[in-house]
Order: sequence, then C-alpha cells, then structure tokens
Amino acid sequence: EEGYTSLFVQPLHFTGGAEYDKLKRSILAYEGQGQLRTVRVGRPLLFFMGQEEHPDDYEALIDTCLKALMVPPEEGVLFVGHGGLNVGNAAYSVLQMKLWRRGWCNARVITLESYPTLEDTVLPWEWVDGKRPSKIHVYPLLLVAGDHMLNDMFGDEADSIASRLYAAGYEVVEHRHGLGEYPAIGDLYVQHLEDCLANRYEERSKRRPVIPDVK
Repeated sequence: EEGYTSLFVQPLHFTGGAEYDKLKRSILAYEGQGQLRTVRVGRPLLFFMGQEEHPDDYEALIDTCLKALMVPPEEGVLFVGHGGLNVGNAAYSVLQMKLWRRGWCNARVITLESYPTLEDTVLPWEWVDGKRPSKIHVYPLLLVAGDHMLNDMFGDEADSIASRLYAAGYEVVEHRHGLGEYPAIGDLYVQHLEDCLANRYEERSKRRPVIPDVK
C-alpha cells in the first residue's frame, strides 16, 4: 500500500522446519502484489551443509559460538533444541555428526519435542567412546531463554532435563542464556541477511543439470 518495490525478510528460526516453511510461503505469496516485484526470505541459522558452492552453516555455528563456550573435554556438554515434526528436525542430528567429526566426543545434541531425546544419546552416554563424564554443561539451542528453558530444561519437575540428569547421577551446570544473547549468533543472522540481499546461493549450481520443465 505504501509503494515498496522490494521486501527482504530475515527470520530468526534455528532450522528450516515447518514454522520456517510456513512463514516463507506466507511472505513469498506477496510477490507481484501492488508494486512488490522482489520478495526474498533469508535462511535460518542452520540450513546449508557445505555442499558444492554453498557455505556450511553448521561449521559456522561451531566456530563462531560453540567453541567459545570452552567446556573442558573431560566434562560433558549437552545442547538442547526445540525439535519439530518435519524433515527440518534432521538438522539436530547433522549438528551432532559435525561436532563428533570435529572431535567433540563430549558433546550431545537433543530436542525437547522430537528426536533425538535424552534417552537416545545422553543416558546411554558411554556408547560413543566408552567415557562417561561426571559433570554435564547444559546449553539451550533456543533463541530466547523463555518457558522451555525455565521449565522443560531447568524446572523443578521430575521430568525436566536437569531433574532427569540429576536422577541419573550427573552433576549439572545450567547455562541459562538464549542464543539471541550471544553477539556471534547475531552476526550469523546478519550474514544470512546479507546473503539474502545479494541473492547468493538461490540459483541452482552450475555443476548440476537443469531441471526440465515438464508440462
């Protein structure tokens, strides 16, 4: 209505899950309406995995933020995300594999509402390298330190992440900071917005054949 011709949106989602897909579809639907000729939506924090000419968002997260946490290798580190129902949830397992490939045998990634769960990778901790730490540092993979962190992760109820770790015999170090509180995370989102503005990585790789237009 105000005559804008271009619209660029940078979501603050962690992965390309159902909520991100829904938001992107809703925004792109406005392309061509009024004077809007260019509408683009930036990618979430974790999206590209270093394929072909694309960046590796996972390595960027590890190098710019997670490495700075400085957890001793003899102590465990647990990253807890929200989780989702569609294929975007696989991002948590990709992050786990990337961490292990980088030598982080003391790291585990779980979700609150999907796979992997605490029972999948933490309570049977020894299955990776035979070592079980006595202390686990727990970090939210959540942009905001809100209800999920206060209750599902660190609440007093018996089914919270912290309570279940205590019951399993671990000493727990609670890190009550959302991802949005780390300047490095903000820098990553800014980079994704810059990529969106420049229309980087949107076109099909030159090394891949053109998808035929089947009518």
